[in-house]
Amino acid sequence: MKTLLVTGSEGFVGGHLTKVLREESYNIVSTCYPSLLPKKGDYIALDILDLEMTRELLKEYNPDIIFHLAAVTSVAKSFRDPPLTYNTNIIGTANILEAVKSLNKNVRFLFVSTCEVYGGGEHLTESSEVVLKNPYAVSKYAAELVCKNYLGGQIEIVILRPFNHTGPGQVEDFVLPTIAKQIAEIEKGKRPPLIEHGSINVKREFMNIHDIIEAYRLAIEKCQSGEVYNIASNRGYTLADVLDILKKLSKVKFELKSDPSRMRKIDIPILIGDGTKFSELTGWQSKIKIEKTIEDLLNYWRAKI
Repeated sequence: MKTLLVTGSEGFVGGHLTKVLREESYNIVSTCYPSLLPKKGDYIALDILDLEMTRELLKEYNPDIIFHLAAVTSVAKSFRDPPLTYNTNIIGTANILEAVKSLNKNVRFLFVSTCEVYGGGEHLTESSEVVLKNPYAVSKYAAELVCKNYLGGQIEIVILRPFNHTGPGQVEDFVLPTIAKQIAEIEKGKRPPLIEHGSINVKREFMNIHDIIEAYRLAIEKCQSGEVYNIASNRGYTLADVLDILKKLSKVKFELKSDPSRMRKIDIPILIGDGTKFSELTGWQSKIKIEKTIEDLLNYWRAKI
């Protein structure tokens, strides 16, 4: 049985991924940042900015596959704290790869980058121009370059660029959870019937987390080392489209109000990818409808409030 180590397993994507992979034929090692260790579950503390700690942990568990999710993942947070973003996403990735190199064995390394490296557009392929518009994008693209520097020898590296996705467990640094939470609070009488939002004209893919996890599961075995793959549905929705869906799902009526504080310093109007390369290789398609995705997210916040 192969040992598969997941960094950042306490996060939104990590929690869903480890749950699915435990059902596969892998021995899962779930690592997370020491101060974020969940009270329940089998998690192992790992600070990827501590090179010696990272080396010792990899030496102890001797993974065959590493799925690297640990990162600052919010564009908004990257604007608030660029140094933390750069340290975590670039130096953290370099530390893990340096620790992998010291194992002196064949290791498959899957790095989750971001569609933000394209800086916007439609029908974006893996060969589209890289345009870095925020610290998060800068950090992830720099980490991609770090990965490429470690390619060869005994390390296989696959770079994944997922487009926007959401679902239960996503934190409030992202737009849809913020709005879903506000609606849940209105339904419970905990806030007035007013939704504050940023730009409603931005257009994103808003894929379902379960579709993304299925793509990641396929990537482990099927993707080729040294390649970059978009994980994309090729379909986009404006925030206005999503708000219309939420109005239909809401148990109460609400008004909308633009909040300048929720506007990004530099926004990307449209960000829609072309996932043909990955889909043709793996047979993957984004299958879950946007209405189901939004309903699941709203129900999560209803249960949480």
